Amino acid sequence: MTTAQISKKHNLLLLDYDGVVADSLTAITEHTAAFCRDRGLGQGLASAAIACMRSATLSGLIQAAGITGEHVRDYGRFLFRELNKNPSRVPLFDGIPELLRDLAKTYTLCIVSANHSAVVRQRLESAGLVDVMTHLYGNEQPGGKAEHIRQAMFSHGASAESTWMIGDTVGDIRAAKQAGVNAVAVTWGWQSLETLESARPNLIFEQPEA
Repeated sequence: MTTAQISKKHNLLLLDYDGVVADSLTAITEHTAAFCRDRGLGQGLASAAIACMRSATLSGLIQAAGITGEHVRDYGRFLFRELNKNPSRVPLFDGIPELLRDLAKTYTLCIVSANHSAVVRQRLESAGLVDVMTHLYGNEQPGGKAEHIRQAMFSHGASAESTWMIGDTVGDIRAAKQAGVNAVAVTWGWQSLETLESARPNLIFEQPEA
């Protein structure tokens, strides 16, 4: 991903966290497997189920893992607790710290995530990156990603044409389109190039580059 294909007049960049900034799939898969195993709920997240996910939200993870009934709320609390225990255990993708610092020199950056903003904040703080973000929108705030995109546009006085949502799932692309902004897909996250292309994003990047 380079800044060359996004004009500098497009000054609001909204980034998903899991799968764009943080390589969290392994950690989330392992935590989900442990949760399901301890409660006799099966194996957790299978690769095929992840590939078919339309949105990497908590509800999407719950559905993909086959978690039902009274276990749903427990899973959300369990995952939040485990991800907060050691934020640095979740690696950032190679090149992302440099890319974010470079982008922040020219663009306004926000996180729009289906994760809890406290989880995102802790990890960015541990990497010395929280100051490059002007706001963190997480799942504890009312509304979904499309609504958070609109809130970010309003807060920063940005037009739809000057706003770009950068995500790694079909759900991110759809949220961008629902909010009327430009959609950028990255292929180093949760879903394949073929899956992302099916949602017709404005741009696709295959590696982060400053």
